[in-house]
Amino acid sequence: MESPARPGQMAALARFARFLAKGGGRRFAFALGLLVLGGLTEGVSILLVIPLLSLAGRDAGAGLPLPDWIPGDLHVSLAAALAGLVGLIALHGFFTRAKNIYLADLLFDLLNRLRLDLFAAIGALRWDHLARHRPSDLHHLLTGDVERIYAAAMAVMMLLQAGILLVIYLAVAWIISPAMMLAAGALGLAILGILTPLRRRATRFGLERTVNKRDQYRTVSEFLGGLKTAKIHGAEGAFEQRLAENLAKVHDEAVGYMRLTSLGTIVSQLVSAVAVAALVLAGVEMLGLALPELVAFLLLLMRIAPRFTGMQTQSQQLLVNLTVFTDVEAFRARCAAEAEAPGTRAAEPLPLRSELRCEGVSYAYAGAGGTPALDAIDLVIPAGAVTALVGPSGSGKSTAADLLCGLLVPQSGTIRIDGAPLTAERARHWRASIAYVPQEPFLLAGDVADNLRLGRPEAGEAELWAALEAAGAAGFVRRLPQGIATPLGENGSRLSGGQRQRLALARALAMKPQLLVLDEATSALDWESQAAITRAIAALRGKVTVLVIAHRLAMVALADQVIALRDGRVIEAGSFAALSRGDGPVARLVAAEASGGHDAPEPACDENLTHVSVSPRPPAKAVANQRG
Repeated sequence: MESPARPGQMAALARFARFLAKGGGRRFAFALGLLVLGGLTEGVSILLVIPLLSLAGRDAGAGLPLPDWIPGDLHVSLAAALAGLVGLIALHGFFTRAKNIYLADLLFDLLNRLRLDLFAAIGALRWDHLARHRPSDLHHLLTGDVERIYAAAMAVMMLLQAGILLVIYLAVAWIISPAMMLAAGALGLAILGILTPLRRRATRFGLERTVNKRDQYRTVSEFLGGLKTAKIHGAEGAFEQRLAENLAKVHDEAVGYMRLTSLGTIVSQLVSAVAVAALVLAGVEMLGLALPELVAFLLLLMRIAPRFTGMQTQSQQLLVNLTVFTDVEAFRARCAAEAEAPGTRAAEPLPLRSELRCEGVSYAYAGAGGTPALDAIDLVIPAGAVTALVGPSGSGKSTAADLLCGLLVPQSGTIRIDGAPLTAERARHWRASIAYVPQEPFLLAGDVADNLRLGRPEAGEAELWAALEAAGAAGFVRRLPQGIATPLGENGSRLSGGQRQRLALARALAMKPQLLVLDEATSALDWESQAAITRAIAALRGKVTVLVIAHRLAMVALADQVIALRDGRVIEAGSFAALSRGDGPVARLVAAEASGGHDAPEPACDENLTHVSVSPRPPAKAVANQRG
């Protein structure tokens, strides 16, 4: 994903604060309340140190005088003061624990809602826009980037906590000595001012980290996705080199940033130590503080100085990760602008009773130089029939299928379902009527039943077995160790290619679709697996409208009608029997395979196909009859 132009840092911080406040609502205010209560109990417990220390060299039985800022000449017993101190410490621990638990619950809830919102936004993108994004970038967005937003949110809460405690501690310091409090506050602000360059560098480091982490994730994703090819081609070293270069860059940036950060920590600690020493000296020599007030003030300084340092650290953490929030915010805006038209996915499929028709449909992809993938095509797909789309690579077959499925919207022309136009608003409803089987089927790592229910979770076991029977997959599923409950492994790794394809077909049939689209679904299969799927498709004639994108003659011969495309135009259409006797691309395909040319099937299948090509009967029925 491209990096958008970034707005001012303060504007980004303000939007992030609004995001947290809106997402947290009253819970956010309650968390701040717990922070305040925890800080107050700790501050008051420090104040109790003063009367306790005043007992030094005195008779404890006379009681402890309360500080001068409390009206009246009051004394409390030593036992009461100690009990009060213990109680305040216990309350502080209780409020701190409640704050930590509540804050974790709040932020994880916010994080999960953001992840789900992004997930839904990606799913709602129009297909032409979604296809432009790298899957690895989207994966990283939903995982690593969202985790960094959580880190930024936690940094904001820690900043608020440090700020609240700092205000409370400074208020307590004012009670002890206003002059000392002003000096301590000024020195703390000076520390933050000295470390301003580090905060600027944190923003740059955040940008660098975003770019390098995405590149790293992309390299790993591509390597694992193409591991078999990489091993066969001996390309492991190339991937390793890419990753090594990326890791070296990440290493150098992280170490460089750590050098600056650690330098800032040293500077902060030195300035804090000098400030504490100077304040103690001033308190004794210039202000004449008594020992109890001086000790209490030292305790406060030991808490005030780390708060300023913590604010610096959390500011850096926030700025490092705020860049990701800016990217995610821009991505969500693009998703909203590029989303599909609103619509509901209906529980019942949209009926297709007559025909699916394209009238003057054109479509050109962005960046294609104006060359249309489809150029004013007209075609008709009869309901209940098997239609084959054929043509060389780049002829527009897949684009036509995407348009007919409602994934793409025609830039000119109209697609009609039983005469009604397929509008952008109707596309989601229409896709509820469609099942799709790609060349490389996607399978879940769960069991057979999980995969079959992917598109129809409510399907009963009897329906699943009926779909398996219709797809010619019931036999091998029964032979699996646990039958329909057998886990399949990552993307069906425990099955052969033919078994995976038949299971994908069964999943499609379990959806009870009006339109079944098979995109090169048998092109990579052996002839026996191809024959099994061909028989299953032939049995669907009259029950389901089938659109087949194919290069294999067995699938083309099965069709009731064949539509040939070239350069985005329909160059011939008709029955397979008629086209195979002509001089067009279908006839050339028959001649090439009959002579053992490209993609010629195994001899047993070739014998069937040769017979089919000259049969006076409809070829699909001939194939079905010969194969029983």
